[in-house]
Amino acid sequence: FSMDLLRIYYDRLFPFLQMFRWLSYRNDPKSSSPGVAKDFFLRREFTFVLEGDIFCRYLCFRDGEEFRSQMLSRMPIRMEIGAVFTHPPKNHTTVIKDAYKPVERELVFDIDMDDYDDIRTCCHGSKLCLKCWTFMKAAIKILRRTLTEDFGFKHTLFVYSGRRGVHCWVCDKAARKLSNDQRTAVAEYLTLVTPGANKARSEAVKMNGCEELHPSITEAYKICEYYFRDDPQGILAAQDILKKGPHLANILDVYASAEKDAVSKYMKDNPEATSQQIWAQLEKIVAERARSATTFKQKQDLKPMLKDTIIQYTYPRLDINVSKQMNHLLKSPFVVHPKTGRVCVPIDPNKVDNFNPLEVPTIGRLVEDLNRTGDVRQTSLKDYTHYFEVHFLQPLERDTDREMQRSAGDLSF
Repeated sequence: FSMDLLRIYYDRLFPFLQMFRWLSYRNDPKSSSPGVAKDFFLRREFTFVLEGDIFCRYLCFRDGEEFRSQMLSRMPIRMEIGAVFTHPPKNHTTVIKDAYKPVERELVFDIDMDDYDDIRTCCHGSKLCLKCWTFMKAAIKILRRTLTEDFGFKHTLFVYSGRRGVHCWVCDKAARKLSNDQRTAVAEYLTLVTPGANKARSEAVKMNGCEELHPSITEAYKICEYYFRDDPQGILAAQDILKKGPHLANILDVYASAEKDAVSKYMKDNPEATSQQIWAQLEKIVAERARSATTFKQKQDLKPMLKDTIIQYTYPRLDINVSKQMNHLLKSPFVVHPKTGRVCVPIDPNKVDNFNPLEVPTIGRLVEDLNRTGDVRQTSLKDYTHYFEVHFLQPLERDTDREMQRSAGDLSF
């Protein structure tokens, strides 16, 4: 990472036009259409972080051209995107305090690998490898399923944070208009796991007097089970959690003495047994319990068993405070992480199993691509900008156009 490389990246490769099209939602300041809010983009808050960790808040831009010129002149090493306000953020000190407030903002989620440090055994802190990236793969698939199937949202954008996490932007109009209370409700619905060094089961996975688990938990469990038990880079195979740390003892905490003894005997007789093989023994114990269960309560108590552990170790761990407030800032897609030099690229959820964060292009590599080909369209960034354009931006613009036409029709009526 260097400022010289960053300047070339901003000048030649950063997708300013696509970013402007996204964040203006067809509200082009040059449009003469009656349904367009010409100052929409101007009322969006941006924050630049300059070299030396200098924060410049309450920035706003008239259009894509001013956005680009300010980025090139100020050269932020990081950019964050905030809400759309009632007034241009640069005027916030001249507006009566209660009159200046956010009116619209994408529903956002932040998942950071730090929150998995109590269960990942391969890395710690800011380090990342393909083994622990499995947690992010499961998180993306679960979040996407819940947001699209349970809430009906269509326009979700997942972005690699450039180092060790993932951000999710939900851009449907209904999501952007949610109040803080509504955002909190969605975030809490999506919170099944509380991180903790000695927690071996999710407290949210309970029957609560019902005959079956909540359908959303059942669907999440299906995804979790694969990444926990079956995936070659999964939690059992790659993290080997049942042979490292306090995890097995914590899981066995609620088991009967005879069942604990059976697991201990198996491990003593099979010292080379893997976490997957030990887990198979736990599944046998639960199956045996199921065969001998006679009362309704015994059968009900069995339903969340093992499922609560799989969810505790695999389900997304959200930084819920990022999602609760409309005016919370979040790092922009396509900026460069100054510690790694990697670009914060979009992730295609349909290809998440093939996404390798360690192969995401750095600005050094992109400048080499430019020098080699001389064509800004033929760098390592092209697949990511193509996905952003074709699979995210164009469908979003088509739906936005339809919404604007409906609104214009309602007004004319």
